[in-house]
Amino acid sequence: MTDLEIKKSISEKAMKYGIPTPFSLLYEDLPDEFKREFESSINQINFGIPIVKYGHSNGNWVIIGTKELAIKNDKIEFISIKEIKSFDVPNSEREKAKQNQSNRMLRKFEYEILTVTTFNSETIDIWLNKKQDYYGFWHMMRRFLNWRNNDNTNYS
Repeated sequence: MTDLEIKKSISEKAMKYGIPTPFSLLYEDLPDEFKREFESSINQINFGIPIVKYGHSNGNWVIIGTKELAIKNDKIEFISIKEIKSFDVPNSEREKAKQNQSNRMLRKFEYEILTVTTFNSETIDIWLNKKQDYYGFWHMMRRFLNWRNNDNTNYS
């Protein structure tokens, strides 16, 4: 798939899962000042096309690009989509959700942190708003991993 095909597919899926939200938007809908600043930080890497920004009320965010993720906690870090091995809910989030929500089926809507693990065992936590943003981001990442596993998308 080309970058434009990936962008179209991910944008459609993001809107299906509720974008825009109070903290998350399609990249093209972000303020121009933010886009200029972000684009200056990716001009030396092969980020691809920025597609969607998932933010959190604490100021952290993640931007999904066609080739990389940009994750801002204290600083901006980049992870290539092709380097992502897995993503999971940290045990601390599972325990917190268990205390907040007794119904096991609804607990996933209580999570705020998702841990991404690379093939070289590096981990990075991503902060996402509960419910809709968390669920939507999870599905965006599943789409990328499915494409990679089906080997029909070029990430280089």
